[in-house]
Amino acid sequence: MFNPPKHRFRDYFRQDLINNLMNRSNQGTIQLYKHHIITECVMYSCDMCLEFQRKSDGLLTSDRIEHITKEAGEALKIILPRDFNDADIHVAIDKVQQLMRFPATNLQEEVDRYYNRI
Repeated sequence: MFNPPKHRFRDYFRQDLINNLMNRSNQGTIQLYKHHIITECVMYSCDMCLEFQRKSDGLLTSDRIEHITKEAGEALKIILPRDFNDADIHVAIDKVQQLMRFPATNLQEEVDRYYNRI
């Protein structure tokens, strides 16, 4: 079976993630810790997965979830090379897989609340 290559999203995600981290840190005045960065990776990845799911009429496989989360993690490694690593990406992948496997009806609402959209 032929699987088309997956897109490289990290370059697209990078600026969004920079903006999100700046907002979360109040423009750099509040220190962010590792759990904040992992949470950002998880929430951003869930947001992107939910968007992908909507645009693909529900076609969101486990390997797509992993790929989207890995790309977000790779973007964060570029942004914060000393503070975010491969182990953190694996933690985020596990959490996003768990959240997306049985998405609560309010997962989008939780993501929107995290980003102060509601």
